[in-house]
Amino acid sequence: MPASTPALLDTLLEKFAASDCCWFASTRPDGRAHLAPIWHVWHDGAAYVVTKAGTVRAQNIRHNPAVSLSLPDPGDVFVIEGIARFAPEMAPTMVPLFQAKYNWNMRTDPGYDTIIAIDPLKALAWGSHGEGRWSF
Repeated sequence: MPASTPALLDTLLEKFAASDCCWFASTRPDGRAHLAPIWHVWHDGAAYVVTKAGTVRAQNIRHNPAVSLSLPDPGDVFVIEGIARFAPEMAPTMVPLFQAKYNWNMRTDPGYDTIIAIDPLKALAWGSHGEGRWSF
């Protein structure tokens, strides 16, 4: 791996963390794909999203936890592939992070009670910021 590769990955993760949203891809039990944008935060090496328990996304990861996240820029691509898990224990940490990033208090928004952590397995990038493939 070239010496610049870890620095590039760090730069891309910072860009991901600062992005207003990401695309969240999951798979329905019947094999059909589901893709939707969502707010996210990056914390301690994992991505976190907050959703309602009955959403397609939440139902999908109960069946298949393999997911992909991507920045919304189709010209400068950054994709994270990972394993999603429910993380209710992270609420005390997530509340201030989502408040700071989005000025949103998840505790006072009815129904947004499901925290999902995405532990990255692989990242891919191409475009003007550079190219790379990384395993976590």
